[in-house]
Amino acid sequence: MQKQNQLKLRKLILSHSMLLIRRIILVVGLMGFINNTVIGQSNNTGSWLVYFGNQKINDKWNIQSDFQYRDYQFFGQRNQFLARVGLGYNLKPQNHNLLLGYAYVATDTYDEFDLKKGTKIEDRIYQQYLYKNKIGSNSLTHRFRLEDRFFPNEFGLRGRYFISLQKPLWNLKGNNNNIYLSAYNELFIDIKGAQFDRNRFYAGLGFGINDYVKVETGYMIQAQKNITRGQLQFIIFNNLPFKKIIKNN
Repeated sequence: MQKQNQLKLRKLILSHSMLLIRRIILVVGLMGFINNTVIGQSNNTGSWLVYFGNQKINDKWNIQSDFQYRDYQFFGQRNQFLARVGLGYNLKPQNHNLLLGYAYVATDTYDEFDLKKGTKIEDRIYQQYLYKNKIGSNSLTHRFRLEDRFFPNEFGLRGRYFISLQKPLWNLKGNNNNIYLSAYNELFIDIKGAQFDRNRFYAGLGFGINDYVKVETGYMIQAQKNITRGQLQFIIFNNLPFKKIIKNN
């Protein structure tokens, strides 16, 4: 009886392992295809280096931050630098988060000969509401954001709706490391001009290093009024609480 149980356990482990391998091969193959396409069309594809921080102060309060370095081309010709920070408040434990924040955005512009013309500075005040829920093992996040955009001699008002999905592929028992698929779509509306601004669709593969840090890479398609471009993204997420940061220091 014991041998039969051991045999069943081995078959179950083998079955899960093969399923994981097939999923990894599929995702890696897709990412390889995307990378080959990007290298062959580097002038039409950019790259984003992204850091996201979400530091829990207590059960009610948290600080969110992100820093992004964006290139027009694949690791070449800077497009934009963005630094953003906000203070959030949970209406319910770890959910229904209201946040008020500020963003500094520096956008470089170029002429038809790829020569830099200048840098446009934007200051943003933004308000957002974030809601999380689960469908089975899949995690959904909804975010509504309103941006007050201040340019030199210009003001803009923009609304954004973001929905993301994370689907676990494998979680090692007794270990916090996990592999997951990630996808999101975000729609931007120019409220002041009452018109479409842009849409972003993203799909990627992530890996949780521990309970607080994960890394992710994927491909985003950004559609604007007159142009559609691809962006390769390389992302770090840091959710280490303030208590642990202070303790480590």
